[in-house]
Amino acid sequence: MKQKATITILLAFFSISGLFSQQLYVGNNAEFFVASGTLFTTSNTVVTTGTTGIFSVGAGSNWGSSQEYVDGKVTGYGTGITKLPIGNNSIYAPVTADHTGTVEGIYYNATPFTGTLGTNIDAKSDIEYWELTGNATITLPWDSHSDMTTLVNNNGGSINSIAVVGLNGSTWNLVSAPQTNTVTGNLTQGNVTTDSAVKVNLNGFSQFTFGIDHQVVLDVDNLLLNKDIVLLNNPVQANTDILFRTSNITDNLNVTLFDIEGRTLQKHTAIKLDGGVGTIPNTNLSSGIYVLKFEHEGKLGIKKIIIQ
Repeated sequence: MKQKATITILLAFFSISGLFSQQLYVGNNAEFFVASGTLFTTSNTVVTTGTTGIFSVGAGSNWGSSQEYVDGKVTGYGTGITKLPIGNNSIYAPVTADHTGTVEGIYYNATPFTGTLGTNIDAKSDIEYWELTGNATITLPWDSHSDMTTLVNNNGGSINSIAVVGLNGSTWNLVSAPQTNTVTGNLTQGNVTTDSAVKVNLNGFSQFTFGIDHQVVLDVDNLLLNKDIVLLNNPVQANTDILFRTSNITDNLNVTLFDIEGRTLQKHTAIKLDGGVGTIPNTNLSSGIYVLKFEHEGKLGIKKIIIQ
């Protein structure tokens, strides 16, 4: 039977308003609870837990830092905006949850399940992931370890396309509707928050990580070339080349074709234009969704193409 505050501590003492400890370990079938507002420190050490040990906090808790966090599962009780101070293998990756009822989280500094990408995702991170349960709007943080520069620049170049994605079965999907995630910061340090108006049923996903919202890539990047590039045959029939028309562009147009997972399939430099019409060969392309990236004199445009 689980006993709250049945713990192994190398050094600890309690006071009315605070708790101070060093090298805190929460053993199996035990729980260590920190109420919101409690003065608590681990003296710059990381809390660890047994397989069934639980470190828990009250709703509204903001405890945790890059020196003091939990390498294991954290439970947040009640309803409110709560920081789950989790990390793993020297990486601090706290989740902020605006939750209704109990929420739980654990972070892994490890490669998430590969799976397949849903229709509205252009790519996902292969560096880290979280496991979360409950009902909440969540905020996931990144730093240089997350390598968001590669994820974003290889998939349209828009930081606002970063979104929270979740693994449902073997498919990665957006956990909120397209274009509803909120991004703050830069590619080196920042965070992304799911739709603030609609809490996510976290139980519907087994893993969470960063992904690229396909609709944001289209809407944001196409502003640069939306009037200059028009696809003439979309969807494209099998064995039929991809045709597009340009306006105000006569030369020096580069085109790259990607599959839905962000892999480069074709790259064309200074593509030939005949009366403003360009052709991209449909060579051994199976049916599915692809992405075309157009580059001209520092401007960038992204178009989605469907091969039937």
